[in-house]
Amino acid sequence: MRLTGKRALVTGSSKGIGAEVARLFAREGARVVISHRPSERHFDSVVNSITKAGGDASAFHADVSDPASVRRLFAEARQRLGGLDILVNAAGLSDSRIWNADIEETTPEMWNRVFSVDAFGTFLCAQAALKVMKKGSIVNVSSTPALAGDTEGMVYAAAKGSVLSLTRMLAKKLAPRIRVNCMAFGSIETGWVEWLDPSQLGSYVSAIPMRRFGKPSEAANLALFLASDESSYITGQAIVLDGGEVMR
Repeated sequence: MRLTGKRALVTGSSKGIGAEVARLFAREGARVVISHRPSERHFDSVVNSITKAGGDASAFHADVSDPASVRRLFAEARQRLGGLDILVNAAGLSDSRIWNADIEETTPEMWNRVFSVDAFGTFLCAQAALKVMKKGSIVNVSSTPALAGDTEGMVYAAAKGSVLSLTRMLAKKLAPRIRVNCMAFGSIETGWVEWLDPSQLGSYVSAIPMRRFGKPSEAANLALFLASDESSYITGQAIVLDGGEVMR
């Protein structure tokens, strides 16, 4: 197992990609702390699935956009695990109204909501991790529109572009003690797919050379690689997982 003895915290891990990451890390031997929003109700199933399989998992409420909440989360993780080797910043805001908003319809409130979670939340968690992580790996989450642009999701792309810049800055500042990398996802089949009507769905799939959406399990496999010692000479990088949609 590739994470035996490792201690991991995965934000936004009550469902979707974050949940798959938490499950895979536990199967690979890590002790895992799951973080979820106070209103989230899915985390019990994730913890139960891990513990029933013989893994070690616990869950805590946290709002990653709130500095006090983040401090409590990492204090609880330190108490539970005794320290931290891996942080995966998978928490992100999901809102179809913001994703589909035209430029004229985009409001300051939309920018604040997305940036507070996706960009500021990623920074707050990385900052807090430094107090409990002597060495290890931080894995952030970005997206391909931040690299290549798109006609939808402007606010999200801007926030994820900030995550890309933050990843590179942290990688420079924290090396060689802590590696910091970023996963840049294309179309991964999570809850946002429900926003798409059949014509939109067909348009998305036709633009992907692999002719399908990615699976959360495939995203989790990339997170595992970046968290493990197999990527010990990789830092400051944005690894694209998109079925070939963006080639650079």
